[in-house]
Amino acid sequence: MQLIIDIPSTSLGDKIIQILNAFKNDGVKIKKQVESQKNDESLLTKEYIKENWRELVMTSGDSSDYYKSDQYYEDRAKDYEERGKI
Repeated sequence: MQLIIDIPSTSLGDKIIQILNAFKNDGVKIKKQVESQKNDESLLTKEYIKENWRELVMTSGDSSDYYKSDQYYEDRAKDYEERGKI
């Protein structure tokens, strides 16, 4: 399982990292530490996506509820309509 969290302060982040490091023997690994960003959109440059697409896909979350929703069917119908398939 992978987990991405936003931590509001550096001091709290340091404490959480200490706690996670206590579980290293159990296989917990900290893959990447990122200092706070202005916003997520600034990260999504073409170059960033090209270099990190695997991680983005793996951490994008479970969207299975969306595929079962009415909104999914509305979005698909709109897409088909725009492509001229209906």
